[in-house]
Amino acid sequence: MKKLTLLFLLGAVAASAGAQRMKIYRGHVCVNVPAAAAGEMTFAEGGTRLNVMGAAYDLAEVDSIIVDRGEVAEASVGVRYAGTEAFVEMSADVAPQLAVAVDGAHVSITADPSLATEVAYRLSGTSADGSFFMDGEYKATVELDGLTLTSSRGAAIDIANGKRIDVVLTDGTTSTLADCAGGGQKACFFVNGHPEFKGGGTLLLTGNTKHAFASDEYTQLKASTGTIRVLGAVTDGFHVEQYFQMDGGTLDIRGTGSDCIDVSMTKDATDEMNGEVHINGGTITMDVAADDTKGLKAERDITIAGGTLRATVTGDGSKGIKTDSNLLVTQADAARPTHIEMTISGKTYMPDDPELESKCRAIKTDGDFTFDGGTIIVHNEGTGERDVDVDGIYTYVSGQYHFTWN
Repeated sequence: MKKLTLLFLLGAVAASAGAQRMKIYRGHVCVNVPAAAAGEMTFAEGGTRLNVMGAAYDLAEVDSIIVDRGEVAEASVGVRYAGTEAFVEMSADVAPQLAVAVDGAHVSITADPSLATEVAYRLSGTSADGSFFMDGEYKATVELDGLTLTSSRGAAIDIANGKRIDVVLTDGTTSTLADCAGGGQKACFFVNGHPEFKGGGTLLLTGNTKHAFASDEYTQLKASTGTIRVLGAVTDGFHVEQYFQMDGGTLDIRGTGSDCIDVSMTKDATDEMNGEVHINGGTITMDVAADDTKGLKAERDITIAGGTLRATVTGDGSKGIKTDSNLLVTQADAARPTHIEMTISGKTYMPDDPELESKCRAIKTDGDFTFDGGTIIVHNEGTGERDVDVDGIYTYVSGQYHFTWN
């Protein structure tokens, strides 16, 4: 009966001008075959296997085949979470090169090394016990479309792919991610490669084991980025290697046990802009409440050339901005003015320990500080702490600096 049904459906694909898609279901995974590209579909091995677009499907594993009028986007994968389950749909052109595993609402997709096509993954739905893992050797896009995901097995999203990953926050949506506590993961949302955020949606992150977000290569927030909020993290809010660049959007970080944004060098010292921070636009708001921590921290140079940076520094010995090298505050474009405003009220950390003693500061540089445009405002509500501490040379060229003492 299954063979007769399949033959009927295959005939329907060829005969019906309105049919556009054949959906092959195997458990929680569906392959979408566009009718225009289906070509000749044949049975093999005594009718037990169906060959479609270069892929062979064991009919014993096929639950159903449905023909409808839907369209199929090339190189696309959709993952929909529904409580304790997850459902995966992928286009037939890339399906043979994607190994998919679904365990409850935990989804793992690994691309074959031969895949040289950028796949777009779209994640949606809700699960209180789910996760998404992806690996491959080619750049990809991951779209968060109203996704709410809490993991009990590690990271909520773990992208092991070491290439460029476009992270799209779908306009008008809010996605919420949280990982499990006490796990071995580096972050709630981890990218092994270099993520580039875009899209006007909102992303909420909670890191219950370590960082809220982390990447092993550079992270960029493009001008079109909407809002990213770190609601809490055991350690850093954003932990980035190589460099961090922000061209727009809103980044709000609070509830961290360590630094809000921590940028460190990779092992390869020749990597581009290694250990640096470049802020060109957008708004950063940081609540630096933990003791002896930093709001914006970099192992190398920090350049702020546009946008707004606000920090409330209440932790003892903590810093609003800290660089192990040089700081440049300038204003590259009058249409995107540079505005830095901080309130500091923390006391001295470990005042009786000459090695660990650290004073609360708005800005601390181990190298030079050049001020060449924009506005810096510091409200000092502490007990005798200085607002700026420069170990190197301080150079004033232009800009406005306001200091208030309460």
